[in-house]
Amino acid sequence: MLFIGLRGEMLMFNIHGLIKFWARKEPELILHEIREAGLIADPFCGSGSSGFCAILVSASGFLSDINPVSVFIAYNILNNKTLKTETIETMKEVCSEIDEEVYTLRNLNKVDFAIWDGDKVILLKFTSGRNIRNRSLIKEYMVIEENLKTKFWYPKGKFVYPGTDIDFRDGPHRPIEIKDLFTKRNLYAASKLYYYIEKIWRRDKSQGDLLKLVFIASLANATKMIPHAKSSGPSWKIPRYWIPSLREERNFCKTFLRRLLLLYSFKEKWSTIASNYQITVSFDEEIITPRKKFIHICRADALDIYSELPKLDLIILDPPHYDEINYFELTYLWQKWLEGNYNDVRFKYYDYWNREICVNRKTDKDLEWYNTKLCEVASYYANHLRKNGKVILILHNKDRNLLKRTIRKIKKAVGNDFMFKTSYKFPRIPSSTQGLHKHKKYLCILKISRAS
Repeated sequence: MLFIGLRGEMLMFNIHGLIKFWARKEPELILHEIREAGLIADPFCGSGSSGFCAILVSASGFLSDINPVSVFIAYNILNNKTLKTETIETMKEVCSEIDEEVYTLRNLNKVDFAIWDGDKVILLKFTSGRNIRNRSLIKEYMVIEENLKTKFWYPKGKFVYPGTDIDFRDGPHRPIEIKDLFTKRNLYAASKLYYYIEKIWRRDKSQGDLLKLVFIASLANATKMIPHAKSSGPSWKIPRYWIPSLREERNFCKTFLRRLLLLYSFKEKWSTIASNYQITVSFDEEIITPRKKFIHICRADALDIYSELPKLDLIILDPPHYDEINYFELTYLWQKWLEGNYNDVRFKYYDYWNREICVNRKTDKDLEWYNTKLCEVASYYANHLRKNGKVILILHNKDRNLLKRTIRKIKKAVGNDFMFKTSYKFPRIPSSTQGLHKHKKYLCILKISRAS
């Protein structure tokens, strides 16, 4: 959480709570560096943490990412659009209708979640707080699902690399269709909810996009991927598609409405702070440079867009960390939904997977390939610095020696016209995977500046 003073009032921001985005930058990690810069660039922008920080300290910036889902998330978090009251009321009505259809028993008890053990429901948790193992109520709950007929659009396909028969490295343990990641009940609920979101989107793109952001942020809770764990809340626990045997089937409407109100609260505060900024987006590699304070977010390959940028005060390089997170795979489900029933052209193309910089032997990307690409990126961007500018490269791994080897290669590629400062430490806030697997991972920060 970040506390910001504005006109004598302390405002609290938790952008991480808006959507799960693996291994995102903590704002505090880069806020001080951005404070000293007038113009920044972040070609691996992810969910937009650098843009968030830039606006807080009155800097302008170019954010980009090869992944269209990242660009969509960053833009809709950072822009100064807000959710209209009528939009929220409409979604409450839709959720109430779905709630009555699929999560409410005859005695008017509403189900918060059901616990599945394998292919059987063993317990119902009601919104009143009661836990029920009554067989007749469980049977009634299952009959409701059996009678559902999913008539709304939902994405088709399998978890394979488009244009190939290569299964995802972090895909399900056995080949399944996208629909099989959901129970019949929650596929019905999600597809019906998305039908109404797309209706709003067709007449009001900004409201529809904010709703789509809420939808993908909630989507994991509609799947079979939520393990039943007393020690932590319901969430997408590990960076892969998996179906635990003991799992929860969540009330998707309840999850969606909770996240809708979170985004509403955030945007009401944020729109004031971002009001004097021009925040633009492009999904076709177009660079826009407004005259006033700005954040431009662009879908582009880091190795292509650098030549279009002006000289910069600060460049933040936070690429995927080796084989830790495969962003194409983990955002694939979101992109399939975002492409939608109307084939949204922003999400039409999936071929960028073969240019994503990461270690993935499934797609013939080994450590040597990864290091070579990082060296190219660091060298290109270092030469785009202003006289007193700085590049900050952020890497993350449990193997310090592996990090050192990568850093040595990068220093050699960048050359003797630059100065380097490297630090290794354990992050104050561990990453999602670090917390789950109990493995400490080093945070490596390499700072590059022009030699005087």
